[in-house]
Order: sequence, then structure tokens, then C-alpha cells
Amino acid sequence: MFSAGCVPTKDLGEDEKLLVSIKPVGLKHIEKASIENLYQQEPNRMFLGSTPYLWIYNVGKNFYDPPKIDARIQKQINRWREKVQAAGSDTVKVRKIRKKYSDRVARLRDKKENGNFLMRVGEPPAIYDSTLMQQTLDQIAIFLNAQGYFNHTLSLDKKVKDKLVYITLNIAEQEPYRYSSFTYAIPDTAILSLVKTTAGRSLLKLNDIYNEDKLTEERTRLYELLRNNGYYDFARAYIEFEIDTLIGKPNAADVTTIIRNPETGGRHQVYEVNKVYFKTDVDRFGIPRDTIKYNGINYVAYNQQYSPRILDKKVDIYPGQKYSQLQTATTQRNLADLDVFQFNNILYNKIGSPTDSIYKLNAFINAIPSKRFQETTELGLNYTERTPGPFSSIRLRMRNVFGGAENLDLGVRAGFEGQISLTEQSETVMIKEFGGDLALTFPTIMVPGGGNLLTKYSPRTRIYTGFTNVDRQEYKRSNYELSLDYIWQKSRTPLQPPVLQYIFSPVNLNIVQVDTISEDFKRNLERYSQGSRSLIESFNSAFISSMSFNLIYNTNDFTQSRNARYFRGLVEVGGLSQELGLNVSINNLNTYQFVRFNPDYRRYIPLGNKQFFVYRVNTGIAAPIFQSQILPYDKYFFAGGASSVRAWQSRRLGPGSFAQLQEVTDENGETILVRDFEAEQPGSVLLELSTEYRFNIFSFLNGAFFVDAGNVWTLEQDAARPGASFEMNNFYKELAVGTGFGLRFDLTVLVLRFDFATKVYDPGGINGKKFVLGDFRFSEFFTGSNQNNLNIGIGYPF
Repeated sequence: MFSAGCVPTKDLGEDEKLLVSIKPVGLKHIEKASIENLYQQEPNRMFLGSTPYLWIYNVGKNFYDPPKIDARIQKQINRWREKVQAAGSDTVKVRKIRKKYSDRVARLRDKKENGNFLMRVGEPPAIYDSTLMQQTLDQIAIFLNAQGYFNHTLSLDKKVKDKLVYITLNIAEQEPYRYSSFTYAIPDTAILSLVKTTAGRSLLKLNDIYNEDKLTEERTRLYELLRNNGYYDFARAYIEFEIDTLIGKPNAADVTTIIRNPETGGRHQVYEVNKVYFKTDVDRFGIPRDTIKYNGINYVAYNQQYSPRILDKKVDIYPGQKYSQLQTATTQRNLADLDVFQFNNILYNKIGSPTDSIYKLNAFINAIPSKRFQETTELGLNYTERTPGPFSSIRLRMRNVFGGAENLDLGVRAGFEGQISLTEQSETVMIKEFGGDLALTFPTIMVPGGGNLLTKYSPRTRIYTGFTNVDRQEYKRSNYELSLDYIWQKSRTPLQPPVLQYIFSPVNLNIVQVDTISEDFKRNLERYSQGSRSLIESFNSAFISSMSFNLIYNTNDFTQSRNARYFRGLVEVGGLSQELGLNVSINNLNTYQFVRFNPDYRRYIPLGNKQFFVYRVNTGIAAPIFQSQILPYDKYFFAGGASSVRAWQSRRLGPGSFAQLQEVTDENGETILVRDFEAEQPGSVLLELSTEYRFNIFSFLNGAFFVDAGNVWTLEQDAARPGASFEMNNFYKELAVGTGFGLRFDLTVLVLRFDFATKVYDPGGINGKKFVLGDFRFSEFFTGSNQNNLNIGIGYPF
């Protein structure tokens, strides 16, 4: 694609030139991406002196034949007609035929209009158009004026080289205009008083730069202010701003806020809620409903299935209140969060004539129940190491179990998969895993006297229990779980998505029952443990109890396309029951006392044109406390893998500069030492740093360049593992570094990720060889090389 290092121009007409670059210069305050979004003609993208997307387009055009596509369209239409005629009066069959052939014709017409696959992946030639370039200058000028830069200067430099056009946009913003004073022209004294009372919340501040977007937002704020204070009939069109920049002061703008009275005369009227009716089932005309009155609200239904006491906590509309658009919307969102209603809406009816000059409304909350039972089935294949194996899961949700909007989730799962034997690497063993879980969720905080606790923050109480059984050749193991979670969340404003979520889990109980374990596997555990008891203890039966608190702050969305931050902080303490005098002893199971802390911070920075710079800092520390000497294996930290330091295999990095070695015989019959990456490497201290530059390649395919660094360490010195402990004056020298390139297929419902990573710095390098980037070979990604690692995952790594 790039071998010639040139741009294809041989197909251009005599007077045609190819636009390959538009570069804005001189910007000091305005973001470059904002200017790029205004281009009326996009240049062809260049890479290493070539235009790869144009090259792909030209390749696809060689196979593009519109007359042939027209013939195929006509052939499909003819077959469509023949099939419909043969179906006769069978309407079901006719409907299926119409759907089948209309889809085929639509795809062919789309192919004719937009080109074949290669043409859509690539870019058509951007033939330079001076008219479109002038329109670009006009749009930039409008944008700069809207940002307050009325005195800006704007010019264009055009450079032509070998039929290629390079445009430079010279932009001098100059000094912007700023707000110098605010006045009001509001004849309605009640509205004037309300606006002045809330002036401190205005989005327009003295000396701020004039900005039309801010004016629009301020107009919206005033509109919502009035709609939330009883002005049911108020329209946005009544609000205007008058801007005066000819006041004699340099770069000054006086703002007058105008709110006009209705055209019919008189003042804007304030409305009050008279009665509230809450319907919880579908209308059946001619049949009267039963009515229950609770806290001033009339709950009407043919069959009262939902507790008014619970629904009352989700309703913000009550008789005697002023009409509020905000309370209407929060009521709808609160009811939607229950996940027991298919949809809901709220309507208002005006009462005929006002009494004592008070205008009143009746509110009607209409909620249509969701299906009581919802079933989800999943089938697929697992493939990790040797042999793919099928898995299946079935989940059932039962809504409104006890009449208080409780939801019960039941699930069963089973799977088989062939993996490398843990005792003999040349053998493949079949892993059989099955299990089930049950979760019951309440829409309140279930504690004595806590029925009204945190009602404004979508509280939930979840009781969860689960069972998992793993059957391998080396061992059989069962895991029993029981937990109690309190969950609530908070938004910046009532109608925005939540940015803060809190999860408090006062009860986490876990029983691990090891039924059988082979002698060969025990010997391997002893070899891999390197004197550490935790790996061996993790395969003994145990009882683990803990409580935890998890805080998540997230301002991003599902597509990770915002200028956002993410923070997760987890604190977990285990075995406190023993300190409280509750010595739980079940069949002499091992017990543990520990503390674990894991903060994780991420930053997402848009660079424009579907480009992002993202970084992550993930840390953690865990330690046994009180009388305990070891951690449960699952509470250790691990490094390496698809969402960690990607150049290392999952859980195989570290600890510190320690390297596990084994003796092998080379082709000359000599015994040599090589790295052994078979065993997982647990650590008590974690530090990971990752950065990614993400960009769009074409359509649904995105790319990323990344650099990862990190490691795990032990807290205590370990003679069997030299270099494994965390030392403040040395840890930074033991950060493993990897880099690579990623391909991400954004399929809307999920992101399929392929990350190709290679090691740059290996703190456990043999014979002092730590910088290992020179060992990179692309072909070894698919041969199981320890230098490279191919990570396949769902979703972004962070």
C-alpha cells in the first residue's frame, strides 16, 4: 500500500487537483479540533507521504460496475414478482417473500450509491473546490464570532505541488469581547423577582468571554427555572437576549435579558397540582378500577399488584405542589429504574376555571407493567489453550416477586473446555464447570428503620448466593458464596446519568471446599510456591468472610468518547468477626484476617477527529492482619494480561525482579537455564501505568498504540524469591515495560479487541539482559513466544 510513497493523481482531470492538507495556524484559545469540524471539504488523509485510504478506494473502484449492479437489482425484482405470484393468496408467505427480497434490493441499491466494501473503507479523491473552501472560511468566521472574537482576521494560503493542494488557514483571534453588564426587561414582576433571586446561578458572569453557546444554555436555564416553579404554559420563545457591543467601551458587551408576556395579554400563570392518579395496569374500558389512597396519591388498578408504600418513594409529584417539569421527569426516571414497568408517562389536565385566581392541574401517572418473567439463554464456545469447549447459561428474571417491586434473578451455567494439564504440559485435560446463582434485589435500603434511607439516590439492597463446581483431572473444587450489598448512586443534576456509585457490602461469605487433589498436583504446588504458603493454602478448604466498600466515579459513557475521568476505590477487610468474638468454625476450615486497598484512576482526553489519549494508574496493597500470617489466594494482586501489562501473559509478571527458572536441554545436549512462565505470580503490592493513543482507521475499525508498565511485589523479604519484595528506593527499576498496537472492531453492541504487545524492559531478564525489544519478531505472535503476546478481549482494556 505504501511502497511507492506517492499519491495517485494520474486519474485527475487537466484542471483537477487533490486536496491533501488543511492546517489551521495562529490559534491561541480556540481548540484546533473545533476548527477542523467546520471544514466543508475534507482532505484525503496522508500517512508516510502516501494516501492509503485513497489507494484502497481506487482498488475498489476497479471492481465497481453500476450497470452490473442495476442488472442484479432488476433480476431480484423479477424473482420477487415471480415468487409473490406463485404464493397466490397466502399472505404469510407473501410477507416473508417481500421482506427477503426487499432487503436484498436495498443492499444492492446501497452498494450502487455508496460503492463496494473497499470504496467505503477508503476515501474518494478530494478534488479541490475553491467554492467549498470559501464556505469553510465563512463557517470559521461565523464560529469565531459566536465565540466572542468579533475582531478576528482570517486568510488562506494555497500551495500547489505536483497537483497536490496544501491549504494553510491563518487565524488571528484578536482580543475577545467580554460581558460588561447585565440588565433585565421583564414586565411580569413575579417572574422578574424569581429571575433576580436566582441570578447567582446564572451561567453568564461579568468579564467572561461572549459565547453564543452559553447564551443558549442560559436561555434553557431560565426556561427550566420557570417551568419548575409552576409556569406550566411557559414557552422558550418568550425569552430573548439583546446584546449591545456599541457602548463606547472596547471589547465590551452589555446583555439585556428579555422575558415577554403572552401575546394574549395579561401575565404568565402559575399552576398548582390538584390531584394525582397513579395507574399501574392497561385500560380495560367499561370496567371500574380499585382505588387505594396513600400519602395523598390515588393508586388505581384493576388488580393492585404494587405496594403503594414502595411506589410512593419514587414519586415526586404531590397535591398542593406547584407544577414542576423537573419533578415530573425525576418521577419518570425513578419509576424506570425499578425495572418492573415497561414504560411510563405523566400527563396533566387543566381544571376548567380557576378558583381564587389559582390555576390547577390533575396529574395522571400511567405505568405499564413489564412481563413478569424474562428468560435469557446464552450458548457459545470457550477457547483458552488447547481444545474449544461449549458453554451454556440460562437466566430467569422474575419481577415484583412480593409486590414491592423486588426482582429475583436465577441463573444456571455449565461448560467444558480443554486446557493444558497443570502437572504434565504435553497433556490436555477436560475441565468441567457448572454452577448456579440467585440474587434478590429490593428497591430500598433493607435495614431496621431504614425504609426512607437514601430515597433520592436510587437505593437498592441485593442478597446474592452462588455455587460453582470445577472438576479437573488434578482436583475437584466447590465454591459457595453469600453476600449482602447496599447500592446507591448520585448524579451531578437530577436528570443526568449517575456519576457516583457506592456499594457497601457488610456481609461477604465464601466457603471453598476441596473434594479431591492429586499427589502430582500437590508436588507441583510445592515447586511453584517457592516456599510461600499462600499458593498451597489456596487449594485447601477454607472459610473467608469480609466486608467491603466500593466507590466508583465515572463521567464517561459506554462508548468512552467523552472528556472524562474514572476513579474506583475499593477497601476490603476480612475476618473481623474473630475480633468481635464470633469465632466461626465450620468443619475446621481455614480462616483468614486481611485488609486490601485498591484505587484505580483513568483519564480520557479527546484529541478531535475520533482520536483520544487515555491513561490509567492502578495501584493496590493487601496484607494479613491480627493473628493471620497469609492472605487468601484470591485476595492477592496479579499483573500481566489483556487489561494489565499486555506484553506478559495473564498473571505471569513479577514479583519484582524475581525470575523463576528451569533447566532444559538444548539441541547440543547441554543443560541451560530458561525462564519458566507456567506458574501464576501473586503479589501483595501492585502498581500499573498504561497509556493509549486511540484513533479511527475506517468505519467500525479503530486502532491504538499503547505503552504499559507495572509489576507486583511482596511485602516481606523472601529468601526463596530474591528481588520479589517491594523496596521504596528500588521499585521503579523493577517496572516491566511493554508496548504494542491494537485493533478494535466497534460493533456497536460490543467492542472486539486484538492487542499485539511485545516486551521492552523485563526486570527479571536472565544474565542481566533486561532491555529485550530487540528480540521482537512479528511472526512469533502466533507461535507462543514469551517475547510477544496476543491479547483477545471484549471491550476496551480500560
